[in-house]
Amino acid sequence: MISGVSGSNVGVKVGIPLADGTVFDPEKAKFELLANNYGLSPDDFGREFSTGRETFRMVGIETRRPKYPINVERQPDRQGFKFTAENVVMCLKAMDGTE
Repeated sequence: MISGVSGSNVGVKVGIPLADGTVFDPEKAKFELLANNYGLSPDDFGREFSTGRETFRMVGIETRRPKYPINVERQPDRQGFKFTAENVVMCLKAMDGTE
């Protein structure tokens, strides 16, 4: 179990331990399954990108929000934000120099 405090929010994240000692993360599994549908790679889960002023880390995909499906956390305070898939892909391409 992983817990954290961000501002006035307290959160608890529960994971399932696997035989190899890692913890199954359902958000990561969902991201890996859906990433290609949004122009992302399954390996992009946890990847950081910059908007020029701030740095964010991808932490999930929410299919019930078609306009802003990508869940991110601002670094270093871990405040959650929602991004369009197009904006995230554009930021990643800019960082990779493939824009």
